[in-house]
Amino acid sequence: MNWTDDQPSWLPPLPPPNRGRALVTAGLILVVGTFIYIFIMSYVGGTHTLYTLLPLGLGLFCLILGLVRRNEGR
Repeated sequence: MNWTDDQPSWLPPLPPPNRGRALVTAGLILVVGTFIYIFIMSYVGGTHTLYTLLPLGLGLFCLILGLVRRNEGR
């Protein structure tokens, strides 16, 4: 290694490039899965409970948190 390959001490550490990607992926899976479940249950004629809103809310929370984390480094 050359001495120019090292990061200078006065630079702040660089954030990881894929920050928030796991939260965005988990949020999308929860939201899309909940909507697929709702559409299938509506087609079949099943009933929904308010517990259906829990994975939807958790998925939206993960999605928003992942998008905020992704834009934090900029």
